Amino acid sequence: MRRVQSTLSTPGYPIVIAAGANLFLLFCFLVWSPVHRLPRYGVNVYPPESHFVMEAYNRDNLHIVTITPGDTPRIYVEGIILPGGLDALPAKLDEWAAATPGRKQNTTIIIEGDPAVSYGNLSKLIDMVLQRNFTLSLQGRPAVE
Repeated sequence: MRRVQSTLSTPGYPIVIAAGANLFLLFCFLVWSPVHRLPRYGVNVYPPESHFVMEAYNRDNLHIVTITPGDTPRIYVEGIILPGGLDALPAKLDEWAAATPGRKQNTTIIIEGDPAVSYGNLSKLIDMVLQRNFTLSLQGRPAVE
């Protein structure tokens, strides 16, 4: 049997240690790298901000009426669609007036209208509210800068 001997002048341990250190550094980089973080799906939602100051309303006598554009505009009362649209709104307003007979002035109606709602439909809605002596507020949107 023949013996094999290395012809290298120094042992190869420094090369093995250097290769091991490089593998350790590569492992640390891959673990701490942001590439391997799990993706987040969806969008971040932030509440709206405004520099305008709003007055607090008494929620007992506050009603929100929303009008959407169209030839026959849809009317939403407290977020629920009102069957009949603009023609059925006077009955709802009379119902609110009957619920608070001596406090009509304290009942506030906030009208929220889409910018595409025609001026004629918005005027009809405003007239219906003001004829019943309710306090009227129009919802506004602050300018985006």
